[in-house]
Amino acid sequence: MSNEDLIYRITRAVYARLGAATDEKTIEQLVTDIYREIASVQSVNQTAGQYPSPSSQAVQEGSSDRMIISVFGLDHPGIVAGVSQILAAADCSIVDINQTVVQGKFAMVIIADTTRARESAADLKERLRREGEQLGVRIYAQREDLFNAMHRI
Repeated sequence: MSNEDLIYRITRAVYARLGAATDEKTIEQLVTDIYREIASVQSVNQTAGQYPSPSSQAVQEGSSDRMIISVFGLDHPGIVAGVSQILAAADCSIVDINQTVVQGKFAMVIIADTTRARESAADLKERLRREGEQLGVRIYAQREDLFNAMHRI
């Protein structure tokens, strides 16, 4: 089973138990904690020769070192600059970016590499959310592995 499949199954189980109304941050933290526990057991068992580790390709399919950032709102100057400045200050790289304006409505998706991030994913998400409030847009950020798993539900 790939890491993405495992995260998907964990996420479904947590949502089934806690309900869809549960805070996204709580769900993400629970899934992360459970996944880390399973990964550590797999690592110990692999070292003991009990079963193989996940392939490196499966790890790349949904990395916990990348973040998906979505931005929505009315178009005005400074939105891209505001988001990218936060990423730069946190020492994150923009891997891919796509933005569009349709009849005055702004939409942007960024994939950021957080490998060298100076802060936790939760702290970075909170900084982006606050920046969104100041810019008058909505900013949603989620780790890529959880994003991929949750969008398969």
